Amino acid sequence: MAKTVINSAETGIQTIELTIRNRPGSPLVIHAFAEKAKQEIRDKQAKTAKKAKEQRNPEAEFLAARYVDSQGRECAPITALKKSIITAATAFDDITKVGLRQAVFVDSTAAPGAQHVPIENYDGTPAVGVMQEDAVTIGINTRGLAYRPGYKEWQMRIKIEYNPRIVSESQLLALVDQAGWRVGICEGRPEKTSALGWGRFVRV
Repeated sequence: MAKTVINSAETGIQTIELTIRNRPGSPLVIHAFAEKAKQEIRDKQAKTAKKAKEQRNPEAEFLAARYVDSQGRECAPITALKKSIITAATAFDDITKVGLRQAVFVDSTAAPGAQHVPIENYDGTPAVGVMQEDAVTIGINTRGLAYRPGYKEWQMRIKIEYNPRIVSESQLLALVDQAGWRVGICEGRPEKTSALGWGRFVRV
């Protein structure tokens, strides 16, 4: 259930707290940009001699694909949630993506100000991802395997600051509902080419 927690007379900015939870049969799959991949890009830009490919270590790739905060909790990027809400604006005639970007800010209630939001089980305890092996497309025609954490049942607690002069509370909630139904978050979400139906959610 949505909970409005701030109504600032000075700025007019309001804040609403929400808990979002996966739709039945829609797991969350996370794929962080691993440090090893970043280093490979740095080496390429610096024209460093190319190293021979190492033998793959699925367990290490799985662990590197997680977002883990300072408290050891597995997380999702908070930007994924804002992008999902912004993308949902295409379903509305009276809301523009440009205006919404400047009128909505998403944060975590469990880790305010952080770049990530902790992933929880339904009872609020920290969720632990399970390694899954997925076929993925690399580049245009190359197929490969990815090892990433998946969460069969998941929820996140977030708060959204918004400008009611641009988007009303009812419009915001409708945007969140659309985002959860047709956009999703993270890997395999409906808006992606793969469109596996992962990362879909509802408000609870």
